[in-house]
Amino acid sequence: MHYIEDHLDDIADYEQIANAFCFSPYYFHRLFSAVVGKPIAAYIRERRLAKAARLLTDPDKTITSICFECGFNSSQSFCRAFRNSYGISPTDYRRLGYTPVIMSVEEIVEKFTNKLRGGILVNPKMIKRGELLIAGVTGDGSKTCESWERFCELNEKIGFKNKVSDNGYEVRIYNGDQCKCHVGVCVSDSEVDSAFTLLRLPASTYASFEVYVARGYDSENDAMDEWLEANKERHKQRTIDGNPYVVEYYDERFDGNSEDSIVEIWIPIERVK
Repeated sequence: MHYIEDHLDDIADYEQIANAFCFSPYYFHRLFSAVVGKPIAAYIRERRLAKAARLLTDPDKTITSICFECGFNSSQSFCRAFRNSYGISPTDYRRLGYTPVIMSVEEIVEKFTNKLRGGILVNPKMIKRGELLIAGVTGDGSKTCESWERFCELNEKIGFKNKVSDNGYEVRIYNGDQCKCHVGVCVSDSEVDSAFTLLRLPASTYASFEVYVARGYDSENDAMDEWLEANKERHKQRTIDGNPYVVEYYDERFDGNSEDSIVEIWIPIERVK
């Protein structure tokens, strides 16, 4: 990993790294993917983009120079990869003044040593969502499983005619030490059975973090706190009725506690005025 970090601008392919450490390319690729949890090409791309995000905070560097300094062959490929990863263009990332929080190689190695997976980069993807109407069950934040069980029972018994998709939402609203949790699905309008409660989320920009469920949430929670702290002068967490909230989003990548199960955690943000 230190070798990759030192050669981000000139790595042609993973065979170059394998040869540097006297591995066969095939064995090295399988070994790296097994340990890190993703193909080496994806890891290199993420580290290049993390370096680019850091360099974008330097106003003296042009986007073109950053592109080549981070190992991309063209501005077009760099901008496309950056947008796919961060949700916005490099130009907008610089204009909005985001401050990246990037893990050092030592921290990454420590994570793998502790058998944690995911969260290699603690920079979220920026996504925009319109108003969301979540129909479901509201309960105590410390008893989330009970709320989901109740929702599943009602959903099987009553169901929805206006469900937007089968993707699940878990909205956690904080009031001091207390946490209220609303679980359910997105519906197109308020015409739902009275057994369900409705929660309306305003249109918002979200900082979206991916979490590997089987490896726990602790490190990702730290990553979110670090990102909010690093960007507090320009951005803050949005609230509902004065209370901060986060959204857990479950799509087709969620598969219980399996090794590859992923949940997205969305933090609603707004510019500091």
